[in-house]
Amino acid sequence: MHIFELVLNFSPAFHRHCTIRIEGMENGVAKFEASPTGLLPGVELAFSVNATHIALLHGACTSMLSAWDERWERLGLDGICIAGMFDSTTSMSRSFSLWSPRHGSVPHAMLAAVFDCFPVDQCDGIAGKLLDEIRSYFGARPPATVINKHPMRIRLAPWLHPKDAKEIEGIVRNLPKDGILLVDASGVERFGVALTRILPITQLLQRDEEVRWLVPDDMADALVQSGIKRSAIEVILPIPISSRGEPIVLGGVCVPLGMIPLAQTGNKKELVRAFRNELPLTIEQAATAATELMEIVACFQVAK
Repeated sequence: MHIFELVLNFSPAFHRHCTIRIEGMENGVAKFEASPTGLLPGVELAFSVNATHIALLHGACTSMLSAWDERWERLGLDGICIAGMFDSTTSMSRSFSLWSPRHGSVPHAMLAAVFDCFPVDQCDGIAGKLLDEIRSYFGARPPATVINKHPMRIRLAPWLHPKDAKEIEGIVRNLPKDGILLVDASGVERFGVALTRILPITQLLQRDEEVRWLVPDDMADALVQSGIKRSAIEVILPIPISSRGEPIVLGGVCVPLGMIPLAQTGNKKELVRAFRNELPLTIEQAATAATELMEIVACFQVAK
């Protein structure tokens, strides 16, 4: 049995920095964590990993490093940089850097083996949502996952596209006809009306048993307009920030309160420009601050 440690530090352009650490042994351990930032708490997930997954991951890592191509580390725009370290009993410790590995590439196969160590149906809470966003970015997540709990749940991926409609329709068609079904859109990025164009609404309305919905507040009206009873919809409201919690601090710098309405518009380019006008920041620092502030206002309702 090969014993190894794999550490991956993810630096997304639009989400929080986070780390995956996997210890490979007969009974492996996989950890996902993000440090506290701004008003966002630190989060962590941990799972045991069976020997089969550990062996597959070890093989994927060694295959990637033995076939190393410098083009894999070339930086681009609006992607994810991955700083990695692989240490194994069969080889010397090796550091590497990847930029947004493409589907079908050797690095992408390594990432797929990494994400297989984190069961989608067990990744809950804030940490699970953040991991889901990273996993979905790399296409290592189906558009919908069926979770056999009570009630049965179909959890939608963070990033959906109209091209996913056919696959989701097939998943819904194959669900057991009896029993309550919960459609969990809690982690979906804001799509509004578009969500009703991706899901097989008519098919869901024709189910014998009740269908319940868990959605962000800005998706509820579109579902009601599609014929879904408002009583069947549970809305996820932003967690309010007390005015006592302001000003927001990012990297030891107090964020001017005028930045908050701009962050709420979602215009990152203008927010970066505003940060640079207000504070002595580099473009990279301003982009990081803008990303974190946009995530904060998306997760919390700032008190007026």
